[in-house]
Amino acid sequence: MSTAVNLNTPSKGSKKTDFLANARAAWGAALPDWVEVLAEAANAHTATEVARRIAYSTAVVSSVCSGKYAGDLGRVEAKVRGVFMGDVVACPVLDEIPRDVCLAEQKKRFFGTSSIRTKLYRACPACAHSRQRQKEAAHG
Repeated sequence: MSTAVNLNTPSKGSKKTDFLANARAAWGAALPDWVEVLAEAANAHTATEVARRIAYSTAVVSSVCSGKYAGDLGRVEAKVRGVFMGDVVACPVLDEIPRDVCLAEQKKRFFGTSSIRTKLYRACPACAHSRQRQKEAAHG
């Protein structure tokens, strides 16, 4: 007979990471609401589960909470807002969709065999929610 082991519970002598405490210490009074939500989710579940849901690595979750992430914070923010905060965008093709779904659609490759993919391929670059368009506007 086997015994179930809870992998989310730290073993004796190990210490469970408090992502919210780390976020508050790193960000101080400027702690963004989405980072707080990310940290709370990591505490409530596991960083691995949270990372999977936002399609990032556990290291990204940890480094964002620690205020050390050097990547695109705006993209992580959009994923967190879509997955955990219920943010939606008005897609010209798919109507109202979660923000993280919008980002996922933008990353998909063009396939001419799908009328929806074709419409998205044409609409995404001109859309106000396009990450590519936002990057181009930021760079002049």
